[in-house]
Amino acid sequence: MRAIHTTLLLSAASVLALSSASMAVAAEADAPADSSQVEQLIVTAQKREQKALDVPVSLTAYSGAMLDTLGIQEFEELSLFVPGFEVQNQSPNNPGFVMRGITSDSGEATNEPRVSVYQDGVSISKSRGSYVELFDLERVEVAKGPQSTLYGRGALIGAVNIIQAKARPEFSTSAKIEAGNFGYMLAEGMINAPVSDTVSLRVAGRIKHRDGYVKNLLGGDDFNSTQTTALRAAVNWRPNDRLNADFVVNYQSDSPSGTSFKSLTYLPTDPNTGAVLGDLGRNSGAALQTVAGFENDQKLGLERDVFSATALASYKISDALTLASTTAFRRFAGEEVFDADGFSLPLFTFAEDATGKSASQDLRLNYDNGGKITAFGGVSYFWEDGNQRVPLLFNERAYAARLNGLGGLFAAPNVAGLNVINSIAGFAPFKSQHLESYTNYGTTKSYDAYGDVTWKATDKLELAAGLRYTYDDKESGYAAQLLNGGSVLGGSTATVARGLFVQPTAGGLPEYRSFTDNGVTYRVVGRYAVTQDANVYASVSTGRRPKVVSAGTPATPGGPVRFSEIPAEEVTSYETGAKGAFLAGHLILEGAVYHYDYKNFQTSIRTAAGQIVSTNAGEAKATGFEGQSTFKITPNASVFGTYAYSHARFGNGLFEGNHFRLSPDNSFSLGANVGFDAPTGRFTLTPTYTWQSEVFFDNNNDLAALQTTGDKIQDEKQKAYGLLNLRLAYEPNNRPMKFELFASNLLEQDYIKDAGNTGDAFGIPTFIAGEPRYVGVSVSIKH
Repeated sequence: MRAIHTTLLLSAASVLALSSASMAVAAEADAPADSSQVEQLIVTAQKREQKALDVPVSLTAYSGAMLDTLGIQEFEELSLFVPGFEVQNQSPNNPGFVMRGITSDSGEATNEPRVSVYQDGVSISKSRGSYVELFDLERVEVAKGPQSTLYGRGALIGAVNIIQAKARPEFSTSAKIEAGNFGYMLAEGMINAPVSDTVSLRVAGRIKHRDGYVKNLLGGDDFNSTQTTALRAAVNWRPNDRLNADFVVNYQSDSPSGTSFKSLTYLPTDPNTGAVLGDLGRNSGAALQTVAGFENDQKLGLERDVFSATALASYKISDALTLASTTAFRRFAGEEVFDADGFSLPLFTFAEDATGKSASQDLRLNYDNGGKITAFGGVSYFWEDGNQRVPLLFNERAYAARLNGLGGLFAAPNVAGLNVINSIAGFAPFKSQHLESYTNYGTTKSYDAYGDVTWKATDKLELAAGLRYTYDDKESGYAAQLLNGGSVLGGSTATVARGLFVQPTAGGLPEYRSFTDNGVTYRVVGRYAVTQDANVYASVSTGRRPKVVSAGTPATPGGPVRFSEIPAEEVTSYETGAKGAFLAGHLILEGAVYHYDYKNFQTSIRTAAGQIVSTNAGEAKATGFEGQSTFKITPNASVFGTYAYSHARFGNGLFEGNHFRLSPDNSFSLGANVGFDAPTGRFTLTPTYTWQSEVFFDNNNDLAALQTTGDKIQDEKQKAYGLLNLRLAYEPNNRPMKFELFASNLLEQDYIKDAGNTGDAFGIPTFIAGEPRYVGVSVSIKH
């Protein structure tokens, strides 16, 4: 506890020091700009254009050019350079977004996100459709802390907004080709052109392939590959100075190989010969397979498609009033087949088939006459409908052997082991393949009304307040079926067909529960301009994750679905921070200290069937610090860094005192960008190093006292580690080309990105290896 207090005092001191520094360099702040000043991005986090330094929120923003400089293509890579933000990417279908210790990753159709992801202000937060490629962007803005009043119902603890490049009335093109180890190939391009005096068109796309990096010891595609196609078309219509409209269509397809859910309980072996093929290393090869005929013979891996269409329009009613409209439709569909037990025998083979559709309309009126008051207010409607189907295939005989203490037969699993199991007289009636399935359904109709006012009380003091009211009309549903008869091991009789882990609903049909919910969130902010380029601020804000009704399997075959109402999750956040540009704009410093309190913390737990259900984990608290800085030493050299401290713990209930999952207490990034001229062109070197402290992969922290399967080993965690990346670019004189060499995880640090997973519910935790060293070359051209 003393260490926590010390860290907080140091964090608070850094903010105060920043305030003092801003006063000390007031003279420099007014110095004229030069080429060695740090670029100050213009952002729209508060629904109006502002310099990022003037926004009283802990905000990290990167331009599209900076993303290219760092080689960032995905959210997982972006999060390494955003303090207080973590992203875990099991596959594009199963990401985890973590903001200030709070994770949003559930695929249940009934669940609500905590961390919202937006494309041009449109929510794409549903987990199974939220992981999209980052290409051809204007910028990315990551706002930490409750942002419900600014962004909407899903921004409980933060929001990520991707601002895509729009069509503009000038001709430009770009293209890039990359190649590297593990069969890496990337091709992307963009063309922008005026079609008429009022209409412009922009088309961009990316195709990316990389072979898997975990060896498939049974042959076939290696695990954790990349296979992505992303396309975008944008049209801009500007008939006059008052009206501007953008129409953007996105499509993305992902078909990576299977995720390497590897068991460390049983050695990887050849299921036909029993030969041991590998070891129990967390990052070495795995022996995984599906079962013939399961899910129409789909291979291990994912097949996912995401489509969206967005219309953005703004009309300047007068010099002070602007009306903005955002209309959007989105759908996703993805099925992922995975070997849940993590070894070669077909003990469990599962799949997840998730689909979702959403539509939204937002109307917002902005007021700004250049005076002391700026404000916006609006109304919005959001509709969403989705379902998640989970087929479960079991080998009853193998499972019975494990239940009866014969798991030793799996120590070197092989056909002989299965033959022994099959020869046990008591196991003969059990099925070699038993198939059952459950589906959850969720429909939401949400209505919002919101407003936000900023008052410039003096030349230096600015006060802001915002309020949002949300009303939800929701429906949760659940269905379960036995797809090839009852389970013998589950106790089926001649008259009653029982499931092994889920019981069938009446007639296999869904049962629904309708309910409503409503709530208010607010923010109150004060900002004081110490100088023209340095600010301090303080805020109190609230977030609210709407009430959910979680559905579970009936207690008996054909019985009623067991619905559980989980109260709305509420958070109150207190934040103070400082931001400044110093040394005539050569140095930017930002820091924020925060504390928040949760009530009715909603978390997901795995049932004995591996089914994910929501539950109330009680209270939770978090305190932390976030800082970021950029120093442009000369026009040719700059350094940058971020640091985050997060003490996020459960306050009571089942997980009292535990760390939040996927939440390191400490993390930082350091980087440099150094350019130097040569007779034939310009070289640029960009090294970066990112580090994080220990993380747990489950809210139970893998503690023996919280295990239901007898697991006594606390190994489902990742110790502290760091990653070194390096990029070297060459741009020849008088040619719009760039050649690059790049390497990520240059020191080939072994780490895992997840542990436990579905197999953990059955006492067979599985582990997913992190990426190895990647190296490659790139050639790009821009006109």
